[in-house]
Amino acid sequence: MKELDFSPAKSKEEFRINYKLHDLAERAGKNLLVQWGIQFKAFGEDKRYEKLWEKGEDKPDIIIDYKGKQLLLDWKGKQSKAFLVNLRSIKSYEQWQKKLNIPVVIAFLVFDNQGILTDRRFAFLPIHRYAESKSKQWDKNKTVEFGEELLKFTKENLLKFI
Repeated sequence: MKELDFSPAKSKEEFRINYKLHDLAERAGKNLLVQWGIQFKAFGEDKRYEKLWEKGEDKPDIIIDYKGKQLLLDWKGKQSKAFLVNLRSIKSYEQWQKKLNIPVVIAFLVFDNQGILTDRRFAFLPIHRYAESKSKQWDKNKTVEFGEELLKFTKENLLKFI
């Protein structure tokens, strides 16, 4: 078996801790969509338990279907209002948007230290602008930040973009 010559930026535990917020966001977000009567199905795959996960093509989490119109959506769980996303993910979402001709929404659900939802915003990729962060994050990822005021993640606001 070939030995890999690299040191991972994150341990397995650190990698999976990132998913705790994602899982909170996904649960809360899907709950809202169900309450709003918006149909969705899985689009991206959860690869957190794969033995070796190479960087690659990220996919938004779900595809929404509402009155014959579709939208790709990705959940981002946060503990601050710094609306950061990995540059690799953004570029991949833009490729999916172009390939499928379906817009992409990134839903940011913000939680306090007790896991209570305190805010929910979203970025609509065809419209909301972002800037590449000047430095890499603690996990060595390049990120982008959405600078302008993002819209509240509500049914009314979301339906404006479907």
